[in-house]
Amino acid sequence: MKLRDDTAKLLRTALRGRSRAELKRIFVAIRTHEDRVLLTAVAPPKKRAAKRKGDPLVRDLEQTLKPILGPAAEKADLLIEHLAKKHRRKFPIAPKGLADAARQLRAKNVSDDQIRAGAKSLVAHLAKLYGGQETVV
Repeated sequence: MKLRDDTAKLLRTALRGRSRAELKRIFVAIRTHEDRVLLTAVAPPKKRAAKRKGDPLVRDLEQTLKPILGPAAEKADLLIEHLAKKHRRKFPIAPKGLADAARQLRAKNVSDDQIRAGAKSLVAHLAKLYGGQETVV
């Protein structure tokens, strides 16, 4: 059995520069595996969708409220209570986390700047109440 000229030329160009041992390994792999498996192994990897960046407000809130130890849901509750007192409004919100709190506060027409300022004032308020300065009587 003889190869056609175009097939021989294709093999020469595709496998040029390979050693005899490498060629034998390639031919064994071709004989033992199905075409579908070989084509998926040779195909370039699929490009993954870029990871969505989070909401900048939520990242700022996480950074600002980092000194408060506790879960995000508790931080969100504290933030909403503090904003309610500060703006003299009722926010009937039960957030599951900081992202949910930011989303629901935006729905109640509270601006991002007001939310950021509220988070900073909450940390300052808690630092004043529970600061590390102990007094001796």
